[in-house]
Amino acid sequence: MLWQRWGIALCAVSSLVAAPMPRLARDNNGSFQFMVDDRPFIILGIQTNNSSGYPGELERTWPLARRIGVNTVEIPIQWQAVEPVEGQFDFSGVDGLVAGARKHDLRLILAWFGGFKNAAMHFAPAWVKQDTHKYPRMIDQAGAPMRTLATYPDSTIQADARAFAAFMRHLKEIDGDRHTVIAVQVENEAGVLGTDRDHSAAAEKLFAQRVPEAAARAFNKSATGAWTEVFGPHGGETFMAYYQALYVQKVADAGRKEFGLPLFLNVWTDIQDGFYEPGFSHPSGGPTTRMLPLYKALVSAVDWISPDIYKSNHVQFIEEATPYARADNPLMIPETGRALTYCKSMISVLGDLKGIGVSVFGVEGPAEGIPESLHDLAATYRVVGEATPLLAEAKKHGKLRSAVEQEGAATLVLDFGDYEAMAQFGPMNYGYGGARAAGTKGKTGRVLIGQTGPEEFVIAGFDTTVNFRPRYGSQKPRADFVSAEEGVYENGAWKPRRQLSGDEIFFGLRIPPGGAVVKVKLMKY
Repeated sequence: MLWQRWGIALCAVSSLVAAPMPRLARDNNGSFQFMVDDRPFIILGIQTNNSSGYPGELERTWPLARRIGVNTVEIPIQWQAVEPVEGQFDFSGVDGLVAGARKHDLRLILAWFGGFKNAAMHFAPAWVKQDTHKYPRMIDQAGAPMRTLATYPDSTIQADARAFAAFMRHLKEIDGDRHTVIAVQVENEAGVLGTDRDHSAAAEKLFAQRVPEAAARAFNKSATGAWTEVFGPHGGETFMAYYQALYVQKVADAGRKEFGLPLFLNVWTDIQDGFYEPGFSHPSGGPTTRMLPLYKALVSAVDWISPDIYKSNHVQFIEEATPYARADNPLMIPETGRALTYCKSMISVLGDLKGIGVSVFGVEGPAEGIPESLHDLAATYRVVGEATPLLAEAKKHGKLRSAVEQEGAATLVLDFGDYEAMAQFGPMNYGYGGARAAGTKGKTGRVLIGQTGPEEFVIAGFDTTVNFRPRYGSQKPRADFVSAEEGVYENGAWKPRRQLSGDEIFFGLRIPPGGAVVKVKLMKY
């Protein structure tokens, strides 16, 4: 029995009854749940390539998404496509995306590629790109124009905000009662590459002025002078971040006033492999780890800020993700890779970092089958999807943990208070100190373990042996399995497949290489 029984109301959604708005909820322990149809929802997503967000291009992608266990597809919406002529909007492509997702029983996250995409203006309409007087560009240190729109002109902000508001208004008209679209990303990896800051005449005038109180206060500083006086060598980047944050706040706020879907920003982070150099190692002015306090203070119209992470090393991946798992910011990874190493990092994001979802970039594929490169992703999404209600229950009580196999780390112990869980990967070597795991051949071990009741746990993972014992010093020092039931959640109900006993639990509960979800009940003795 769960601490609080997992109940899911079955209701018929008709044209007269609107589905509940997707939203963030806070658990008793302060972590976040993303609620869709008033149920905890883990985003298991893919993102299409930048220029593939058209209904015809997606005819192969929808079925592939279903085959690999995806529940959400993230697709760019190009400003240049929806407003090719100033003030004239064409949302037929958006209509096609929503219809396609509904047909294949998938959810959507739509990414607004407005004035900023990868620190450039590639997806702005031609009438914006070509009118450099009304919509000026940033200027680099040498006085050359950049391929990035300046963030201070009201004309540019108003044009982007007007278009985004029209887009959100249209979403409400076509999807306000269904919520096929569960969230919207505002801009894409904002900032500037190729210069530390805008050096135009207008920007230089602003840069010489006293730092605004809001910018100084975000970093617990006093606004006693100009940007370099207050922020030293980070003055240029902080200046850029301040005006970029104001820009995205005004765009996001215009959209939110039309339709209150969850909104978020994504970020090209500043945790790089080389030297730290704003504008060159990463876009200057985006919501990077260093600039995150400023964005959280100024951009109230978005619900969270998400890092795009392509670090294949697990330790580096978690280092890059951790700053965004904050008490005021749920962790979601909107772009990452598809290989096994990324799948292992996803487990840590959803477990120890209490993330609300992950999404893999650039997934498109054949009309049939699953490409070999997506096998590990498909398995990971399948197992997490089958366990979502139980994982959400454990997360609600702060009792969800993860264990991921790494070179030299084949035995990991997780603390659940009254119990400890030991996850071991690969065959055992017996000797001094007891049994030590030797590791799997391909370093494939990964598992989520959640406590759902005083003696109940869920285990969801791959290639792992799990043992439990009461905390050291307990009056009853040993634990055994009362039951171990392998199964899945389908349509909100637990569907048992088989009871595990004997050889499957004698040396610990064995989770096979192909993955499984198991509910266990323990006893102390």
